[in-house]
Amino acid sequence: MKNNKFIISATTALLLLTNVAMAGGDIDPQEPQITLPEITDDPITDNYFYAGLAYSYMKMNDDTLDKKVTGHGITALAGYKFHQYMAIEGRYTATLSDLRANNTDNDWDMSNVALYLKPQYAFNQVTLYGLLGYGQVTFDNGSSHSEDGFQWGLGANFAATDTVDVFVDYTRLYDDNGFDDILGTNDISVDSVNVGVSYNF
Repeated sequence: MKNNKFIISATTALLLLTNVAMAGGDIDPQEPQITLPEITDDPITDNYFYAGLAYSYMKMNDDTLDKKVTGHGITALAGYKFHQYMAIEGRYTATLSDLRANNTDNDWDMSNVALYLKPQYAFNQVTLYGLLGYGQVTFDNGSSHSEDGFQWGLGANFAATDTVDVFVDYTRLYDDNGFDDILGTNDISVDSVNVGVSYNF
């Protein structure tokens, strides 16, 4: 009787050990899961067209005679940013009111058309830029007089939104002796200060 109980107990223990061993054999070792961020092949580009309008204050100085002609105008511009640090931009500026010369209003006009290369560098929402190009200034005092040549400028814009920038800049439109056939060999310079907004498409 004792032998039977021993055999039954041993058999039961053996069956239990076998089941545990088989159950353990079905469990695969688990490795930690690591999720890597997805890397896209598409490069980040910031090329875009833009257009804008600005208020402009134009001034023609006759440095020889210490005289100046000033006027308020508007500038229309359009450009294309083709590189992180470079754009190309065209501008047209024209006075809207009578030009003021020697404290007197005159029914005169002044305008400028130019094409610029625009190097630029961004600091967060602020971008500093230069303007280097070629343009033509026209002064009309009853008859039209024009001079063309190298033009340059400096400015900054602020990204008000993702698509709207506010900018201010200074441009030197002309700096040479004389102006066409009206000012002889006097030292003449023409400048413009512009404040405006542009929209990025």
